[in-house]
Amino acid sequence: MKLMNAAVFFILVPTLTPALDPLSTSVFMGGAAVAWQLLSPYSWLKCSLLECCNMKDTLNLSVIKMDLDRKVFGQHLAIQIVLRALSANMHFKRPRKPLVMSFHGWTGTGKTFVSSIIAENLYQLNIPRRRFVHHFSTVLHFPHLSHVHLYKEQLQNWIRGNVSACPRSLFIFSEMDQMPHGLIDSITPFLGYHEEIDGVYYGKAIFIFLNNAGGDKVTEIALDYWRREKRREDIPVKKLQYLLSEEIFRNRDSGFFHSQLIQKNLIDYFIPFLPLEHKHVKECVRQELHVQGHPEDEDLIAEIALAMTDYPSEERLYSSKGCKTVASRVSLSICYVTACRRHQPGRERPALPFTKMAAAATGGAAVCPAAAGGSGAGRGAAMLRSAGLLWLLLPGLAALEPLSVSLAIGVAWALTGYLSHPNFYCSYVECCPSDGHRINATALRAQLDTKLFGQHLAKDVVLKAVMGFTNNPSPKKPLTLSLHGWAGTGKNFLSQILAEHVHPAGLRSKFVHLFLATLHFPHQDKVKIYKEQLQNWIRGNVSACPHSIFIFDEMDKMHPGLIDAIKPFLDYYEQVDRVSYRKAIFIFLSNAGGDLINKAALDFWTSGKRREEIQLKDLELMLSVGVFNNKNSGLWHSSLIDRNLIDYFVPFLPLEHKHVKMCVRAEMTARGYAVDEKIVQAVADEMTFFPKEQKIYSDKGCKTVQAKLDIHEDFVLRDTKAKG
Repeated sequence: MKLMNAAVFFILVPTLTPALDPLSTSVFMGGAAVAWQLLSPYSWLKCSLLECCNMKDTLNLSVIKMDLDRKVFGQHLAIQIVLRALSANMHFKRPRKPLVMSFHGWTGTGKTFVSSIIAENLYQLNIPRRRFVHHFSTVLHFPHLSHVHLYKEQLQNWIRGNVSACPRSLFIFSEMDQMPHGLIDSITPFLGYHEEIDGVYYGKAIFIFLNNAGGDKVTEIALDYWRREKRREDIPVKKLQYLLSEEIFRNRDSGFFHSQLIQKNLIDYFIPFLPLEHKHVKECVRQELHVQGHPEDEDLIAEIALAMTDYPSEERLYSSKGCKTVASRVSLSICYVTACRRHQPGRERPALPFTKMAAAATGGAAVCPAAAGGSGAGRGAAMLRSAGLLWLLLPGLAALEPLSVSLAIGVAWALTGYLSHPNFYCSYVECCPSDGHRINATALRAQLDTKLFGQHLAKDVVLKAVMGFTNNPSPKKPLTLSLHGWAGTGKNFLSQILAEHVHPAGLRSKFVHLFLATLHFPHQDKVKIYKEQLQNWIRGNVSACPHSIFIFDEMDKMHPGLIDAIKPFLDYYEQVDRVSYRKAIFIFLSNAGGDLINKAALDFWTSGKRREEIQLKDLELMLSVGVFNNKNSGLWHSSLIDRNLIDYFVPFLPLEHKHVKMCVRAEMTARGYAVDEKIVQAVADEMTFFPKEQKIYSDKGCKTVQAKLDIHEDFVLRDTKAKG
């Protein structure tokens, strides 16, 4: 190819150069050089601007080792095996078979993280080259058992086509424990010792399987070593690998149940990820504090790690969630005042200017603009738009003298630049916030204090969670909140306030999406259709605006298993099908768990404690376990809870008589009435309270305050006129 390009170049240069002036010759030579680079299959310029397979086809193992040692804690076995596997594979210019690794361990132990480190080092964080990293989510890509034969064919075609395009392709299969039996066997031919298959060589490809299956066996062996007072570093690798392969081969929930890949010894390495101890969780907390820009606080680090070390119940040696919820724990533990100081009036960070804005395919939403200095795609689109207009104008300007042409071009360029500026465009069309957008914590706190009553826990948790999330420039996953409590306690109201602070139009914004279980998902027999529709809707809208908000109301009426369809979007993946969901917000609203919250609040009252003394730790575990085991919660046996993907379970306490009166005052003020305490008392007295004997809490919260006040409106108006 290079010889052909050179031949064409040397034929054209002697022919064209004499006929051109020096300037034209320079332009021609430069254009020819660029064209030569773009036509060369692995040229530096082509691989910098366009999609290109790994040029060097090698990995810097010392850099990978440094990344793994610095970022992955408590996994000496996994790091050791991964480095050995990559070294052996890279040693050969033409390996006899693809490298196949299967990662096994509990959630939060680092399986996804290690696979992402391999991907980043293989393709040097170059976004265009990530097209050679292929991530398959069982829930998203292989959801229906009845379509297994179709999936097999699609999977084979996908792997064949992508390895043909790039021999050093990386394929990552997550949620293997949910993979339909026999599906993964369809790729058996590609993993074997074949020189080529249908003219395609697969020896340089890498396949990684991520499994929770086998995690119990790994934990059992690690715990046994600890009880025998042996170091975890002394666990024999070969024995553990053999036990893992046996375990998942016989496990019906592994995706490798009686798999040919194990029978034919095509999986090169079964890699155990050990459960994380207290000291490892402390390292995760320390690193997260650094990532979020907070100073190290040893007392805080120890407190968070101790709270997360919960297994077994007697010894409390390991974290059952690994390090998966460390980021949310850190955000919750850091005082929100720190965030408020950053956003005091007059000290807000200036909003970064938008660049590209265009209509999106879904719902007419505008594509989220990149911040200045960010994506080159947005700036490139604006430049192309301006250049296109100039190109149309140039033929008409040819008749003008040079000075007039220069002035015309300058005016046209300035005009197109102004029209494409976000301050002009976004004054007429709602725009997605830029990556530099920050929520004003002071304003959010003030609105919560003046409009949401009796919910000290919910206000504190949500404020810290939202501020920690929005102040983090690189969150590891979307923010996921699950709000629980009886009707009328403020769940919808809080979600509305939060939406307004991210998107000023609130629930009317095209970037805020409200789902009602009884309206959007009414039929049990159409759950499969709803799952696909829901996935497509979320994918399309996050593609249009990464800062989208999705609110799921009536979760207690959601069909079991339906919400699990969005599990891949809530997980710790950098991208899913080339879309990043890490800056989106998901909010679940549910009455489920309200009875548990009410009982806990009543117990505090009975024991003479103030409701303000109730802390999140008093309710969160009870709440998560309660809704997980509640068949009417919408989260019954949900993978969102099982995989620790819900960041915060937020309890809404039942409202007392004094809180109902606050609601009445706020409603009267909102209507422009003078607050009359007689009317306030009358409306509050008309509400019904429980328990029957004590009558402490309103059984409808503040939900019927507006209707009750309507009855008294004539008296309110008459009283207001009299005072006027």
